Amino acid sequence: MVNPLHLYRSILRTHRRLPREIRFVGDQYVRGEFRNHRTVTDKKYLEPFFKQWAEYLSLVQEQTKSGDLIENVSQPESVRKWEIGKHLDAELLEKLDDDKAEQLLELHRASHKEDDGLNDAPRNNTTPPKRGQ
Repeated sequence: MVNPLHLYRSILRTHRRLPREIRFVGDQYVRGEFRNHRTVTDKKYLEPFFKQWAEYLSLVQEQTKSGDLIENVSQPESVRKWEIGKHLDAELLEKLDDDKAEQLLELHRASHKEDDGLNDAPRNNTTPPKRGQ
């Protein structure tokens, strides 16, 4: 099994390569997820949790290894021209329980806010696909 603290720290270190708007949202999400799983002891839940986060870490490390993202942080549109992470397929979205679907929607909303990620104005009119569509 993976060392949870090492994985957590590695994710936060990798987020330093991201534009600040995305880093802010990503750091909050990671901290919340790891905090929520701190008291879980059942391997049935922990193994897939850590596996998914390890895959996420590998993906973000690969997508940010060139360093190009951080150079464009001062440009307001820099976040829009980079594809970070991956799209979720409809089958996976369908399997989400209501709490996770709502959490994903909130994450999507937060990641599409202007400037420092703290304003309420959305960047564009995109919305994530609805479950079952």
